Amino acid sequence: MNVTFQTLDKILVCAVSGEVDLYAAPDLHGNYTAMAAKEPSLAFVCDLSGATYMDSSGIGVLFQIYSDTRHRKVPFRVCGVTGMVKQLFALSKMGAILPVTGTRQEAIDSIRSST
Repeated sequence: MNVTFQTLDKILVCAVSGEVDLYAAPDLHGNYTAMAAKEPSLAFVCDLSGATYMDSSGIGVLFQIYSDTRHRKVPFRVCGVTGMVKQLFALSKMGAILPVTGTRQEAIDSIRSST
């Protein structure tokens, strides 16, 4: 798994590529936690368009991040959910819980229009 962060205005964009599994999910959470500690007021977008695989631990980390953003009262979006990851979202019904948009730009526009 590879995770990169980019700050756009008041939005922290996290691009995830590769496999988000039991071994990689803690890294995603740790990277997010470090970035959120530096800039706690930033909204958060998780772009999964590069993710090729995700298991329940990846879903769990996304839910933990979502819970943290709700606690900090900042917007959260997931975008780029396709392929196997999209199937997992459907099976786990996380798409009904997490705010999901199609593309990164749609996620950013959604956050900008809500603030």
